[in-house]
Amino acid sequence: MGSLNMMMDLRHDHDGLRRQMQEFAQLMAGAGPKDMPDLARRRIAFAQAFREHMGREDEAVQQLRRRPLTPEANQALREHGRAIVALFLRYSDHIKQWTPAQIDADWPGYRTAVLALQDGLRERMAWEEKHLHPLLAGDVRKAA
Repeated sequence: MGSLNMMMDLRHDHDGLRRQMQEFAQLMAGAGPKDMPDLARRRIAFAQAFREHMGREDEAVQQLRRRPLTPEANQALREHGRAIVALFLRYSDHIKQWTPAQIDADWPGYRTAVLALQDGLRERMAWEEKHLHPLLAGDVRKAA
C-alpha cells in the first residue's frame, strides 16, 4: 500500500474512532447501568476498531522506519512510540478497572473516566495527524 493511501486510511480510522467516541459519550449522557448491554456491545466494537487501527498504524510506522529520515522525523517516531505504549497501557487499565460490576457501582465515575480517556485519545490522534501523517505523505518539513 502506498504511503499516501496509508495516511488516508489512518485518517479515515481516526474519523471513525472519533465518531464512535462521540456516539458513546452521547449515549452515556442519558444512560445508566441499565444500558450496560448496549454499552458493552459498543465497548467491544470500539476496542476492535482501535486494535485494527493500531495494526495499520504500526505498519505505517514500520514503513517510515525503513526510509531515510531527518533527526526531527526520527524524534517524532520515537515520541509516537512512547505515547502509543502509554496510551495502550492506560486503555488496558481502564478496561480492567471498569468491569460491568464496577460500572454499575459507580456510573458517574465511569462516565468521567471514559470522557477523560476519550480526550487523551483525541489529543493523540490530533498529534499524529500533525506530526506522523505528513511523514507518510513525504513532507518531513511539516512533521518537524
